[in-house]
Amino acid sequence: MASHAWLGYAAPIMRVLQVAVIVVIFGLVLAATLGGGGYLLVRNIPATFEGWQSRSWPAVTGVVKASAAVAKPIIIDARRGAVGTHVVILRYEFSVAGQTYSGTRQGLDDVGIIKDAEVAQREADALPPGRSVQIFYDPNDPSKSLLEPGVPVSGVLLSLFGLVLVATGLALVAVGLHLRAHHARRRRKLQA
Repeated sequence: MASHAWLGYAAPIMRVLQVAVIVVIFGLVLAATLGGGGYLLVRNIPATFEGWQSRSWPAVTGVVKASAAVAKPIIIDARRGAVGTHVVILRYEFSVAGQTYSGTRQGLDDVGIIKDAEVAQREADALPPGRSVQIFYDPNDPSKSLLEPGVPVSGVLLSLFGLVLVATGLALVAVGLHLRAHHARRRRKLQA
């Protein structure tokens, strides 16, 4: 009979384990939604705002100094080698009020676009060194410049996805608080 005495403790221990598992899973989902969504917002809203402002930046004529299509590995896998995309490395110069500036950005959407080698090479070939180009610059800080002004589509989409994640995280918090209050009321009724 003493060997079965531990059975009296099994139910409370299982209940504690169930609650612990739920809390850990809820915590991980909450961290992923609020943390991931917050990260996407912090990372993409400034570029989206800058893109919005760039639509009214003044333009000057500048010169391409260097342009090349290069591979940019995203993942390096031992079996498959480097897996990634291709980007155009660009450098141009322009003058504002007698001061010479150098820039490297084609547009604000460059980071979010995955290109194959041929597309990147065509873009690089379209901007050969020595070519005159129209450059848009921030009138408050001419060191910020680009060739293609406008709101980055990838930044907007990632910001919206970040908002959805944050909203999901906040909804989870609300549901969790509601369930906690519901269970507390239920416990009080059972104890009364």
